Amino acid sequence: MFDSAQTAAYLKRVGVKAPRRPTLHALRRIHRAHVDAMPYENLDIQLGRSIRIDADALHAKLVEGGRGGYCYEQNGTLAHALEALGFDVRRVLGGVAVETEGEGNWWNHMPLVVRFPSGEEYLADAGMGTGFRDPLPIRDGSYRVGAFNFGVWSLGEDTWRCSIDPRVANLTFDFELASRRVEEFEERCLKLSTSADSPFVKTLTVQRPTETEMWVLRARTLTVFDPRLPEGKSVRVIADRDAFGELLRGAFGLTLTADEVDGLWAKAVEQHERKLAEASS
Repeated sequence: MFDSAQTAAYLKRVGVKAPRRPTLHALRRIHRAHVDAMPYENLDIQLGRSIRIDADALHAKLVEGGRGGYCYEQNGTLAHALEALGFDVRRVLGGVAVETEGEGNWWNHMPLVVRFPSGEEYLADAGMGTGFRDPLPIRDGSYRVGAFNFGVWSLGEDTWRCSIDPRVANLTFDFELASRRVEEFEERCLKLSTSADSPFVKTLTVQRPTETEMWVLRARTLTVFDPRLPEGKSVRVIADRDAFGELLRGAFGLTLTADEVDGLWAKAVEQHERKLAEASS
């Protein structure tokens, strides 16, 4: 877990005060603040940098560095903070798209389960990008968070499934309830962050859910899912490097150098052109 200085810096980064007690209200406040402050992103992977998921590395990048990360980084950071604040939290085995792509997708996600003295357990997850801003109760049901709907239901034998709002993505992830060690996820984290076949390597991605919208940047294409719009979303292609950098630093709130933006823009252009070529072939 984070030490006292790291925890204080984390709370400053997400903009909340330390709770007096680890209550459900406090969990909701911290979870929402974390999602708002630290967007889901794979930019270090795009820049060819290694991904580390130990506490000090996560703190240096997401807290001190003004960055976000992908699922292991996001939920790892959130877990260290919650532990330091007195919550009963455990990292659990997860698998995105197990339902549609099969059992091989286990280990590609690391959700969190928070347990309260009452025995109630909540799913905490800042690592989906198009996920929920508030933790969800681990019991069968449909839950509205802001403008979006999420589902949780039991698959039996301590295995559960969570669904993302289908207006945003036809996507579910499965998770178990047993506690896992961070080290158990390191091999899959390495593969997903370095393999040429990995979607995290293939496509630059930055995502952020808000109360009323889901912002999704893939390469040069920005999609904003908004149920208030006639088609439920708006889509535009980012025009140039300056607009791209302004989007990353402004709407997504990321701390990036000019050289980093240059490198990421080159990646985004290459990926966009490749997609256009594939679509026309």
